[in-house]
Amino acid sequence: MSVPSRVRLPVVVIIPTLILVIAGLIAACVANTPLPLGSTAPSPSSRSTNSPTPEATATPTPQPTPDPALLRKRITVLVLGTDSDPGRAARSPFYRTDTIMLVSIDAAHKQLTMVSLPRDVVDVPLGNGGVWRQKVNGLAYALGEKAMKRAMAATFGVPIDYYVEINMSDFALLVRSIGGIDLVVPYRLYDPPISLNLQPGEQHLNMNQALSYVRSRHTTSDYARDSRQQQVLITILRKIVDPGTQINFLDLLAAMRSLKTDLPLSQFPALFELARRTAHAKLVTRVLAPPTFATFAGIDPGGRGWIQEPNLRAIRAYVAYVLRP
Repeated sequence: MSVPSRVRLPVVVIIPTLILVIAGLIAACVANTPLPLGSTAPSPSSRSTNSPTPEATATPTPQPTPDPALLRKRITVLVLGTDSDPGRAARSPFYRTDTIMLVSIDAAHKQLTMVSLPRDVVDVPLGNGGVWRQKVNGLAYALGEKAMKRAMAATFGVPIDYYVEINMSDFALLVRSIGGIDLVVPYRLYDPPISLNLQPGEQHLNMNQALSYVRSRHTTSDYARDSRQQQVLITILRKIVDPGTQINFLDLLAAMRSLKTDLPLSQFPALFELARRTAHAKLVTRVLAPPTFATFAGIDPGGRGWIQEPNLRAIRAYVAYVLRP
């Protein structure tokens, strides 16, 4: 099997979305491969025949089994996407989590809920009595992903089991690893600075088109972009667990370079199994946009630029409603 050459990624500015199940997919699929990538099994003719010692019988590799306890309860994951890539990281370690999404699977695996918090939200509770006064997309870089997870649990008003974070260039490799994605473009998208020109209707997007699709905001809005990120995430999720999908495992493994998560390695098979079980579940999505989920949205007279002051009561009430047992 020939290995496709790696393409050069364009320099980009805005983060796409994350994929909740990628690490679990790798763990499950690689575990089902009896030999490591690139290795070969010895042929019968290469075995020694001049020794009277009987040949050893190969012992099957134990397959990881999903944790039953994880499959019997609601699982809620904070999905973070950063605006970093190798080029930008080489120039500066600074990054922003421009994708902030709560993804929750109910205990019966019948509903998958995705709630996005806009990146310009300010004044979020930190969960330790403090308040983050700047835009929420700078919190993880300043205080760390664990602090971000705790703050989002306080903001949404629900416990969060795990967080997963990935950057934009690895997202592109993820899309390439599954041969692109097919989705319905809801409206015309024309954004020349990022080479995006899509007509409404059913479209097949390659890695670069998918990246531009979830980046574009100047011709629409941050809120419309958040909604497209949710669409792309569920499209990737459903394709990646489809048994008929041909996966390029080298690209898939390469897409893990920037992965950060507190999900234990032992739980990866269960996460993949959850994704498989919810492939056809009811989908509930919402972007927490003004006016319903904001007490103010506009230019901050205090100098923080365009901001959204969160309506925490409305946010928590909505999340509690859609994540009810």
